[in-house]
Amino acid sequence: MLISLDWLKQYVDIKEDIPQLENALTMIGQEVEAIDIQGKHLDNVVIGQITEYGKHPNSDKLTLLKVNVGAEEELQIVCGAPNHKLGDKVVVAKIGAVLPGDFKIKKSKIRDVESFGMLCSQVELGIGEDGDGIIILPEDAPIGEEYRKYAGLDDVIFELEITPNRPDCLSHIGIAREVAAYYGRKVKYPSYTLSEVIDSVNNYAKVRVEDKERCKRYMGRVIRNVTVAESPEWLKKRIRAMGLKPINNIVDITNFVMFEYNQPMHAFDLDKLENNTVVVRAAENGEKITTLDGVERELVNGELVIADEVKPIAIAGIIGGQATQIEAETKNVFLEVAYFTPDNIRKSAKKLGIVTDSGYRNERGLDIENLPEVIDRAAALIAEVASGEVLDEVIDKYIEKPQKFEIPLNLTKLNTFIGKKLEFDTVGKILSNLGLGIKTLSQDMLLITPPTYRTDLTRPEDLYEEVIRMYGFENIEAVMPVEDIESGLKDSKISVADNLKEILKEIGLHEVINYTFIPREALDILKIKDKVIEISNPLSEDMVIVRPTLMYSLLANIRDNFNRNQFDLRFFEVSKIFTPAEELANEDLRICVAIAGKPERTLWNPKPKAYDFYTMKGYVEKLLEYMGINRYKLERSSNENFHPGRSADIKIGNDVIGTFGEVHPDVLEAMDIKRERAYVADIDLAKAEKYIKSAVKYERIVKYPEVTRDLAIVMDKDILVGNMVEDLKRVSPLIEKIEIFDVYEGEKIDADKKSVAISIVLRNKVKTLEEKEINDVVTKVLETISKKYRGEIRQ
Repeated sequence: MLISLDWLKQYVDIKEDIPQLENALTMIGQEVEAIDIQGKHLDNVVIGQITEYGKHPNSDKLTLLKVNVGAEEELQIVCGAPNHKLGDKVVVAKIGAVLPGDFKIKKSKIRDVESFGMLCSQVELGIGEDGDGIIILPEDAPIGEEYRKYAGLDDVIFELEITPNRPDCLSHIGIAREVAAYYGRKVKYPSYTLSEVIDSVNNYAKVRVEDKERCKRYMGRVIRNVTVAESPEWLKKRIRAMGLKPINNIVDITNFVMFEYNQPMHAFDLDKLENNTVVVRAAENGEKITTLDGVERELVNGELVIADEVKPIAIAGIIGGQATQIEAETKNVFLEVAYFTPDNIRKSAKKLGIVTDSGYRNERGLDIENLPEVIDRAAALIAEVASGEVLDEVIDKYIEKPQKFEIPLNLTKLNTFIGKKLEFDTVGKILSNLGLGIKTLSQDMLLITPPTYRTDLTRPEDLYEEVIRMYGFENIEAVMPVEDIESGLKDSKISVADNLKEILKEIGLHEVINYTFIPREALDILKIKDKVIEISNPLSEDMVIVRPTLMYSLLANIRDNFNRNQFDLRFFEVSKIFTPAEELANEDLRICVAIAGKPERTLWNPKPKAYDFYTMKGYVEKLLEYMGINRYKLERSSNENFHPGRSADIKIGNDVIGTFGEVHPDVLEAMDIKRERAYVADIDLAKAEKYIKSAVKYERIVKYPEVTRDLAIVMDKDILVGNMVEDLKRVSPLIEKIEIFDVYEGEKIDADKKSVAISIVLRNKVKTLEEKEINDVVTKVLETISKKYRGEIRQ
């Protein structure tokens, strides 16, 4: 919301400077986002008159002038513009002026002739787009006066952030009330004289409100014999200050009053209304209207419209139609003000995609009781600037009056809430300055009646806020509470999730946080056949499904980073997935890890290798180790989203707590990931949580040495080596670790065989191993391999 300081001063006395006023507005809740000091670049820019005119002695295109700027000595100025003559009133930038763009005016020589200033165009002053010639002023422009004062460019424009619950502050009078209440001053409401012509309005216009649910009050006035013309300068100045372009005196008055009172209104050309009738009704399905922005719109949602007997002439509360707009030939005007229900305006504006100052105000709610004052104010101004005749009768269709209510205010509770004891008189003065009605029930209890423009005041807590913001937050001392405050314990699931995030960061992964929603196409890409939760009013097509898996989001992260030439990708996300339930949804916590590409090339790693299945396996094993999960086994996975030969399920007993491996090529193609393979691990924390060991058991370092034996075993290709390794670990308690360090298939062994090289680490924690013990364990290992897996030592 833009507020003109010059305009605001018409309604309240303001003695404070700009920083003081900015602080006051912010402290009472009307946050100042920006301040535009108009004319700040126009120091030493004055009005002058050309008193001598001649050609430059050294140029055919330049003129040599003498200019009277109100000083004893006239200025000699060289000018290159083509549009000036002797006697013209012009705008002169004197020596010392600094124009927009940090352009400093100095004494200069132009073609060997001295120049002591510059005649200015709109572009050079930064006040317009006309740069073809200098500004020529009217003959009555006062010589020597500051140009910014003459042109009304000495205003200060505050840009305020108005909260949605304070629509009354979307106007100059609304802000004037706030400033007056804060400083304890009076609001000076506009005074006007309304001269009326005695004639029945029913002879000129009829109003019928058919949709009484969405229109609670509709008022109209008829103004005859207007003269549509350019607005007077004072009115154009006000309209420009609000960032709008003046149109004509009738339309400008409706905008002026809207920014003055926060009441949108519309003026119709009365002679263009069929049968001089105005109807407030729902739009017929498929009905069309060309609005003032030149767009033809089809109405298919039963929008509330203002119509005549034949056609819609405006979308109620949002925008008018071209068919009845005010034009130069307009003679008779029908002026409307109305109260439309805010939710109706909000829905219609959103569905039609129309944003207007009128809709912005109507959708927040207006003061239904103030409509008579507003329509009279606008009619009086139209009569003044357009010489119109205002009929004495007013059409007023008041469908439903607002219910008035009173709010009890307990001063003891108020003082407890704000943390300071305020006197009865102090509270009463604050509330009365805000325009609230007060009844005294006792020295501790008041009954407060809010004015109709303060629809945000409905309960005692709202009044607490009013008192504290007007009293001043800075006037309330900071006092520590006397109660003992103890922090509560974290929920166990939140604690587990936080710990896991730290672990995943420590092992070299980067956390991502994605939206909870995914597009519908994700279901086909990831072959999700179970029921999912759909959003009934999605923000976009990419946010239709509440995600039942984290996998799609992380693959999308990989795709987007590849598209931006980032190839060292190691992501994780710890978040919830959602599946349908009888009531609301099931929420399960998941860990999802995704890696792709390869490490960045460095001096010590000039030829980095791409991440592969074993890279992901390392991350998974390290994570499980930190979680205290040791008793698990890996089995080949049948998950359709993973490569059938390069993926594994993580199994503990009968529970599959997760799956990891290379993402299936079909999934990568559907996700448009083409450059590299991608690897994902998906772990179900709901299942894994019961196996997590929060207590860490420490063992002293064993002083006895380990013994390593390496074996190369030839076996059938289809035997799962992981299962064999798990069985071998159980052969003897002396086996500390078994690792696979090579798998060979080739010419030196049969085509249906493979050679697997394993390293067995043996250790006794209480004594040094003897050769016989070592040989006995190796013998048992070979027997197990031979009997159960049909393997033999490679020769």
